[in-house]
Amino acid sequence: MTIRTFLRKILGPTHPLRMMWYKAKGIVAAILYNFPARYLFSIGVTGTNGKTTTVHFIESILRSAGKKVAMVSTVEFKIDGRSEPNDSKLTTMSPFQTQKFLKRCLKERIETVVIECSSHAIHQGRLFGIDFNVAALTNITHEHLDYHRTMEEYKNAKKLLFDSVSKVVHKRRLSTGEPWLSDGEIILNAEDQYFNDFMSIQAPKKISYGLAHGDIQAAEISHQKEGINFTLIYEKNREPIFLHRPGTFNVQNALTATGVGLACGLSIPEIKKGLEALQFVPGRQEFFKSSRGFEVVVDFALTPDALEKLYDNLRKMGHKRIIGIIGSCGDRDKEKRPLMGRIVAEKTDLTIVTDEEPYTEDPKVIMEAVMKGARESAKKEGENLFLIEDRYAAIEFAVQKAIHGDLIVVTGMGAFTTRTMNSGSIPWDEREVVKEIIAKNE
Repeated sequence: MTIRTFLRKILGPTHPLRMMWYKAKGIVAAILYNFPARYLFSIGVTGTNGKTTTVHFIESILRSAGKKVAMVSTVEFKIDGRSEPNDSKLTTMSPFQTQKFLKRCLKERIETVVIECSSHAIHQGRLFGIDFNVAALTNITHEHLDYHRTMEEYKNAKKLLFDSVSKVVHKRRLSTGEPWLSDGEIILNAEDQYFNDFMSIQAPKKISYGLAHGDIQAAEISHQKEGINFTLIYEKNREPIFLHRPGTFNVQNALTATGVGLACGLSIPEIKKGLEALQFVPGRQEFFKSSRGFEVVVDFALTPDALEKLYDNLRKMGHKRIIGIIGSCGDRDKEKRPLMGRIVAEKTDLTIVTDEEPYTEDPKVIMEAVMKGARESAKKEGENLFLIEDRYAAIEFAVQKAIHGDLIVVTGMGAFTTRTMNSGSIPWDEREVVKEIIAKNE
């Protein structure tokens, strides 16, 4: 049995010996690659939902402003605009992969790096050696309680990211040796339930945002199928913005990114240019049309809050019916499964519960937990509520049931290109599966 297997199978997820092992790896990785983050303007984004899209907004803002920027996200890596897929399924890579990537950034003369930071990575010390110039929070909602146990512990893990912003005065540019202009700034969601907890953090500068509260706000929000219009408000500035990413939650993501842009010294017009330049985020609200007049949308939403916001947004698009396909991941937070089933059942006209990624768990047990929540709705099994274990068959069933004007919503996998089953990993790109099934049933 390897050390890794021993720690994973024998010890609990936060056992002291396991945490010592994680943190030792973080320290060794930073030393091995000679602390490359010392010479990078580092931006960290954390939160339950919206991290990936926010990181993409920030990268777009900085690159549109002429900055040489790199990005680490759940779905892809970017270096100066060049994209590479993230096949690890990890929001934040191992410390060795992360430090190696940062070292590569230095070799390619990158000056700014944006990193999507998971609570696991923060808590386990995967980001050791990275003193963040700017740290931003999207939101904190129910997730990862299998690991953190309570919302309080989950919140405190997120807070660890912000502790490093007071240390950045020692960071210098590799190109000139001069110190970075920013001496540490945190960007906080004024409408999040834990806002006051994060406001108590000692930081040189703080910027708050929210739809109706905070230093940065949004007004005159107008929904369209192709995106969303809103007015960005900051101090005396009122700037009209059009996002190619639909949904009020993406306005919130854009406000987070705006705060980061301001912390980087950019003007509101520069930020507007970058927000409007972002056309696409892999696996986030990707739409596919059928010649029969219905559509399928693939999205990564995998928490109760994300599902609620996604379906509320999709309802505003005026489709005739919404058909929801819902599963849940194995070896993860079990408490959220019935919540997710209930939310999707309540917000759709037809609900299909199916398998997702069981990992080492019995998929039938996972699906039954999701079905338990779905049964709390007014739906009747066999009429508008179905359990179809095979995911491919579930999507095909939805496509065959769809009529002109309908929308099928498939969540949980997003841009992943594999599924982790009991027997191991299998090829699976939800977007390609959807296109194949649509073509078969035209």
